[in-house]
Amino acid sequence: MWSLKHNNPIPVFIVHWNRPKECMASVQCFLQQSLPVKISIVDNASSLENFQLLQQQLPNEVELIRLTENRGWGGGFNILLKRWLEHQDSPYCFISSHDALPQGECLRMLVDVMENDPEVGICCPEYGIAELPKYSPIRGPYLISTAPRQPGRIEAVDFAHQTLSLFRKQCIREIGLYDERHFAYGDEYEISLRARRHGWQAMIVWGAIVINPGSWTPKPQLSYLLARNTLLLALTYGGWPHAMLRTFLMTLNSLKISLFSKSNKTNFYPKARFLGIRDFLLGRYGRPPV
Repeated sequence: MWSLKHNNPIPVFIVHWNRPKECMASVQCFLQQSLPVKISIVDNASSLENFQLLQQQLPNEVELIRLTENRGWGGGFNILLKRWLEHQDSPYCFISSHDALPQGECLRMLVDVMENDPEVGICCPEYGIAELPKYSPIRGPYLISTAPRQPGRIEAVDFAHQTLSLFRKQCIREIGLYDERHFAYGDEYEISLRARRHGWQAMIVWGAIVINPGSWTPKPQLSYLLARNTLLLALTYGGWPHAMLRTFLMTLNSLKISLFSKSNKTNFYPKARFLGIRDFLLGRYGRPPV
């Protein structure tokens, strides 16, 4: 058990963007856990109003760093991860979305897995639903239903959920930081795939529960990022043949939605996907143009 061997709190890193109420609820959940933690938040250039709302409500012991530009998921976390690798002693750190709500002994269960198995580089809790994260270059990241598991069981997965994850310092030092080309919705899958490529295990810990309230990313932006970034993943982990096949299938699907959808609102999303496909083929990455 962590508490019997260590005294220092484990860092919790959160990237926040324009959801101060949800972020405060997440912070309170972390502080109520039995495991001692030190929370650091990077604000990804939220509006001044939302930043000030968060700043005014945060406990004094929570660190808040404001960025002047939105650097995305990986870019925001890399600021804290780099400092952790260079200057902090903790062998682990938690990575969390700004709305994650860990339940019960979630954090301690994740740390216990790391303590008991040195080959685990990244682990995550479940969402309370018996689903396994899977990845293929053609299909992309997806979830499959499975039989319920006993609480406490750990299971290897293709990628760890990053609503909340625990990173091992030795793993991140070896494989590197988030790939900032993705900006968001891609880098969280890629870092697990990269860890596994380097021989580390990505694990889900059954019985450790985190609530994921949802995503507030604008739908056109989400469509763009998922299109571009899953193609980049297919290229990185399947090569050009898989990337081109996924490009072809995605283009056909987008054309079908564009031509046959009865909703004008929905028609905008395929346009965003076409932009994502175009930018992948042109090698344009980073912040989305939509």
